[in-house]
Order: sequence, then structure tokens, then C-alpha cells
Amino acid sequence: MKISIHTSKTSVIIATFNDAEYLKRSLPSAINQSLKPLEIIIIDDGSDNDDAKIIVNSFKRITDIPIVFKKKLNGGPSSARNTGIKLARGEFILFIDSDDELLPNSIEWRQKKLESLGEDYASIFSSRIECIKNKKTIIEVPEFNGKLNVCLVGRKNGIPGQITNYLFRKDILVEVGGYNESLKFNEDFDLILRLAKIKMFFGINKVGFIQHIRKDSWSKSNPHISFNGVEQFLNNADQQDLLPKNEIEQRRKDNRLSLVKKLLIERASWKDIAPYINEAFKVIKPKNLREFMLFFLNKIINRL
Repeated sequence: MKISIHTSKTSVIIATFNDAEYLKRSLPSAINQSLKPLEIIIIDDGSDNDDAKIIVNSFKRITDIPIVFKKKLNGGPSSARNTGIKLARGEFILFIDSDDELLPNSIEWRQKKLESLGEDYASIFSSRIECIKNKKTIIEVPEFNGKLNVCLVGRKNGIPGQITNYLFRKDILVEVGGYNESLKFNEDFDLILRLAKIKMFFGINKVGFIQHIRKDSWSKSNPHISFNGVEQFLNNADQQDLLPKNEIEQRRKDNRLSLVKKLLIERASWKDIAPYINEAFKVIKPKNLREFMLFFLNKIINRL
């Protein structure tokens, strides 16, 4: 027996920008839930065409779930999601990217759990399936209940930094002011860290969705884009006291070494790479064999 849409308290928000084709996968996954969403909100963040509207209208004709479509001037993912938050009527909010795919009972068990926890909890988070070229891998999360260790947010085997892992209480999102629209990278981290300052979280190692990794990610096209974006996030986190100083320093070092790795893969000149190696080990000295090897290799090459 199907559950009435009126028993759901969850608004699903999907942001899209020049990738409307992926809505043909994400929208059905939201529509075909065991517990239907209260509504589905699609925010087109200024796409170059009206493909998203055409696709959304085609789904409106085959479901009784309210589907809200709004096209706005381009402002980035944070701006699009904030627009969705303002439009949402649900007590709970589930963000999904246009290329994500919810598992059939994702809303039902997540909403039930968050409802049971009470207002001291901002959110619950779940594990996911990562799909790259049709190869699927389960990315587990720790079972967790309480105040977040913020140093683990976005870390491997730590607290997920991707927003689709989470189901949120809308009133808490509104309380912290939603997304920081000035950030173009790690904006999900920023939101989670701000929420963690005032509320608790609950983690369940149960898969909620499939994340389809795309080749055309803008952050992967130029390694300096992600580097500069992370630096902006860390500067903001430092100013807002979202992370301990030692964690910010560690992430600054990691960001530089990550850029070095990408530049090496691209076979950039050592002249372009060396400054980031110097900066990384100025922030925090080498700690393992690999870092010491890079440190001394840089010293040798710079003397040639």
C-alpha cells in the first residue's frame, strides 16, 4: 500500500545548471520513493537553455507530487540551494545534485529517524554508493550520535562533507542563514561546521543514495580552481572560528600538497610546482617518508 504524500514532511531540493539531462535520473528517484516527498523543488541556476523546464514539465504530468520549478540568474550552487530553502514548505530538507540518485526508501527511513531524535539534532547523515564509469563502491560513514568532531568533517573515513549525505531540519538551516554564497568550494563543509556549533548530529551507516561522478566537474578542469576555493573556505573558517587553528594549518598543508600532485600529473614545470612545496612545509614540517622525499627532492632541484 502506498503512503499518502501528505504523511511526508520532507522537501527535496535539486539545483541544476546546464546539466538538465541528468534530471531524467534524479527526478524519478525522488518521485518513486516509498514515502513520497512533500514536494520537489528544482532550481535552475541560470542555464543557457530551457531544457530543465521542459524535462520538469514532462514529469509534472505523471505524478501527483507537487513539483516547483524556478529559474533564476546564475549565482552558484549555494545561491540556488538558498532559493530552494526559501521556497520549501517541509519540516525537513533533502538536497540532491542533479546527477544523484536516491534509493527507493531513502526519504522514509531518514525522515523517521530524524523525527525521533528531537530538536537538539540538526541532521542525520548516511552512507552512499559512489559510481564511476558504472563501477560502484559503498562509501561508509561512522555510526555516530552527538556533537561533531569538526576536524573529521570531509576527512577520509570521517564525517561526510557532501550535503547529499544529510537530511536537515529546515528551521535550523534558516537559523544559521543557509549557505554562505560567497564560497565557491567546500560550501557544504562550511554549512555543516556552522550547524555543528549549535546542534547535534546522528550518523547511520546505511546507504541513502548513489553519487554518479562526472568527468566534466568544473573543479577538476583546472587544479588551481579547487586550490583557490579551498583557501577561501579555510580563510573563512579561520575568521569564523569553525575549525581549530591546528586543523586549519593541516588543511592548508594538505591543499598545497594536493595541488602539487595534480601539477606533477599534468607535467607542469618544477618552477611552477616548487613554491607550493615550499609553502606546504613552511606551514607544517614533513611528517612521513613520502613528505621528506618530496622536501629534499625540491631542495636538490632548486640548487641545480
